[in-house]
Amino acid sequence: MKDKSVAAIVILLLAILSLVLVYSTGETGDLGNKTELNVYSEGPIPLRDIIGDVQTTEYYKGYDNQTLSWMESLGEKQVFSGDGIFVVMDDSDAGKLRSEYVCDAYIVETMECTVLENRSLGDIEYQRDILLVKDVKYLGEEIHYLAGS
Repeated sequence: MKDKSVAAIVILLLAILSLVLVYSTGETGDLGNKTELNVYSEGPIPLRDIIGDVQTTEYYKGYDNQTLSWMESLGEKQVFSGDGIFVVMDDSDAGKLRSEYVCDAYIVETMECTVLENRSLGDIEYQRDILLVKDVKYLGEEIHYLAGS
């Protein structure tokens, strides 16, 4: 009877270890880190231009100095803006999005990407998060016509 109990426990432990092994070696990749974001098509804007605006425009008064220093450390990157966000990426990822300027409308582009880092510009009147992303995949766009056009 004692041998059967030990054998049952060993089989149960092997089953649990097998499940853990299968789960840990499965193809998880960046699946948990993939995020869908919406940005405006009027871009890309060089990161150095955004940094200059933050430093000199009253709109960003009270910005977080650490976040700005971090932005400066990123070097030559490109930015697309969205609702409350600046999405920072390298040139090759920025080239995967469309850059369209239109009158009497605005275009919202949807992309999938991996968010590497998310920082805030601080306690300013109009909150902005700065998202550093990679592996951008263009998913589509929506055109929003302005009233009266």
